[in-house]
Amino acid sequence: MKTSKIKSGGGFRLIRYSLQMATKAGGILKLYNALKSKNTCKTCAFGMGGMAGGMVNEIGESLQVCKKSIQAQTQDMQAAIPAGFFEKNSIEDLKKLSGHQLESLGRLIHPLFLPEGGTHFQPLSWKDAKKKLLVQWQAAKPDRSFFYTSGRSSMEAAFLVQLLARQWGTNNVNNCSYYCHQASGVGLTKSLGGGTSTVALEDIGKSDLVVLIGANPASNHPRLMTFLAELRKRGGKVVVLNPYKEIGLQNFSIPSKVRSLLFGTEIANLYLQPHCGGDLALLKAAAVLLWREKKVDLEFLQNHCNGLDDFQKDLESEDLQGLLNKSGIALEDLKLFCNYLAESKNTIYAWAMGITHQAHGVDSVQMISNLAMMRGMVGKPGAGLMPIRGHSNVQGIGTVGVVPKLKPEMATAILDKLKIKIPESPGMDTFSCTQAAHNGEIDFALMLGGNLYSASPDLNWT
Repeated sequence: MKTSKIKSGGGFRLIRYSLQMATKAGGILKLYNALKSKNTCKTCAFGMGGMAGGMVNEIGESLQVCKKSIQAQTQDMQAAIPAGFFEKNSIEDLKKLSGHQLESLGRLIHPLFLPEGGTHFQPLSWKDAKKKLLVQWQAAKPDRSFFYTSGRSSMEAAFLVQLLARQWGTNNVNNCSYYCHQASGVGLTKSLGGGTSTVALEDIGKSDLVVLIGANPASNHPRLMTFLAELRKRGGKVVVLNPYKEIGLQNFSIPSKVRSLLFGTEIANLYLQPHCGGDLALLKAAAVLLWREKKVDLEFLQNHCNGLDDFQKDLESEDLQGLLNKSGIALEDLKLFCNYLAESKNTIYAWAMGITHQAHGVDSVQMISNLAMMRGMVGKPGAGLMPIRGHSNVQGIGTVGVVPKLKPEMATAILDKLKIKIPESPGMDTFSCTQAAHNGEIDFALMLGGNLYSASPDLNWT
């Protein structure tokens, strides 16, 4: 059987998928009305209009929607899982289904309870579920409890969860960013003093180079692809660092642009494929070459950066060929990359979990920051650092306190306004709580949204 080779991401396949999802949600009109409602996108951190209405981005552009938004919306618009389903299907039956098949069963409309040794989930009334919850909760001790939220929860709900935990007497509170962008927050804070992006959406329209590292927005953040295509159209450049050759990052067909839909749009000017885990070595090699060839903004470094002398000594003592061997990139390709960096007036560095899910994720984020500072690409329009967050509200739930250690100002405000004293014992992060559970030291966990199990790196152990 002859198969056609896919030459572009997006395009008519994306439109066909969206129509299928609309059918699943009850029709195109029903889905359209849901998408345009005053809400936020439940998928990526690209953002929507909020109270300005859906399908509007944060800079006021309309008809901003992607398949990920549609996918998330239609999941919530499915019919309820039929009554009696859980009586007929055991846990072992459910284990045989894929994640996609489980999602397609419909919406959960009743709490589910699995008794110890049980083979089937038991649907409960909300009243009975609350009773069981409170019995288990009150039987546990605060320091043997864990509270977790996902970025798909609202900030209001997440704020209440962490407030419940503190009032209960524990700081064992964390959110889904621990296993996705914790390295970004830590790395950026070490480098710049703050853990979030230094650019806003409009900065992409002012940049002339985007370096995309360890991310696949063609699949996970499709609306970013329109901005990258527009960047290319106005003469800008896109460099991709990714061990895997993603089709959508080479060529993408934007459904809302007729010419792009029909013929596709080239995205990457340069596509480098380092070894898996070789990103840090590649980034360090770029820093070494830029320094040796004097293609750095020395004035910026001297006026705005600390530790320049030690950084200089470190770069000058490095073995460039050794770094290239670790990275898997040839010297000629490294020179091409560095030329793009040197010629750019406004560079944005964007990355996702291909960077942060490595053992040296924090070091890699710091090296990305170093590269940006070496070229003076922080603190000005059209240039900066952009961690591509996985959920729409990861930054928000961290801001409202779903972390083991609250900022002193927030702890003081909670005491002053709500008369809740923050526990003095240090809180445990997600991994530490999972370890404690493994050791039989956690008796109660409350999780709001997300899937901590599937987000963990070792599923069997988790």
